[in-house]
Amino acid sequence: MVVRLPEPSLVEIVRRARILVVDDQDFPYSVLFKSEGYNVTKWKDVTKLTEIEQGNYDIILLDLKGIGKKVSIDEGLGVLRHIKNQRPSQIVVAYSNSDWPLQYQPFFDLADKVLPKSADYVDFKRIVDDLLQEHFSVGFHLARLDDHMEQAGLNTWRGKRAVRKAVSSRDTASLSHFLSAKGVDTEAAQVILGLAQVAIGVVQIWT
Repeated sequence: MVVRLPEPSLVEIVRRARILVVDDQDFPYSVLFKSEGYNVTKWKDVTKLTEIEQGNYDIILLDLKGIGKKVSIDEGLGVLRHIKNQRPSQIVVAYSNSDWPLQYQPFFDLADKVLPKSADYVDFKRIVDDLLQEHFSVGFHLARLDDHMEQAGLNTWRGKRAVRKAVSSRDTASLSHFLSAKGVDTEAAQVILGLAQVAIGVVQIWT
């Protein structure tokens, strides 16, 4: 089953996308992003975890030092881990000027991209644009679904058909039944179904 959609332009994506910056200091590129039409919200700290957990933002630019102290002893690194545990499909760009011990490397690996805080606007914009174009592409999400189905041992033609049927029909009930019948554990099934819902959301945007 083929899911056919027009490819949106970057201008259309920028107009629709929502970006959250979490930084206890001023983020110097907020003005530049806004001047080019990006919808940017700035938080000095994480105070509304539910907004993040519910996927209210397409990309989160997350400073890893000085934020999140009230919700995690690991500050921004703990916030990053929480985001990815609660919503694996959430795109997070992590940045910091601090030198972190090697023991924290697994946290960084959770981020979709990592930048030094000293990176210039061109670097931030290029990464944001690339990630936004992926985020608003059904093909990108189908590829991610195929990867997770493969990890579950289900990247067969039946598995692909179940995924594409769910996305094209905008209903994950049959996919949920397929995963249950194949004995996929609850955690893996929730990730797959969550990614399918993201793909469905993209379908609904562009049709």
